[in-house]
Amino acid sequence: MSYDKITQRLEDLHNALSYCSDIQSNGRIYVFKVAERICINQERGSLFSQLSALNGEIFKHEVRTYEIPPHIETKVKFTIEKIHSTNWGGHNLNEYINL
Repeated sequence: MSYDKITQRLEDLHNALSYCSDIQSNGRIYVFKVAERICINQERGSLFSQLSALNGEIFKHEVRTYEIPPHIETKVKFTIEKIHSTNWGGHNLNEYINL
């Protein structure tokens, strides 16, 4: 996966989790269950290891590969669409890591 695709995916996953937390803190029902959030964070960890390999920080054989199951992916895509349609805003990945 290319550097740009990895960073975009990281941003989307982060925003999906943030949106879920935000609406839950406002008294609405959560989007993702605890186990689903764990799966999303597992993929985020995998993507960060891929970035580390691209940056030469780790060896290729150390890269973790994990993708969330299809039913969670469907919820992530729906949440991203909801974020865009409601102008919730979200976060830019550059706010959190130095690319």
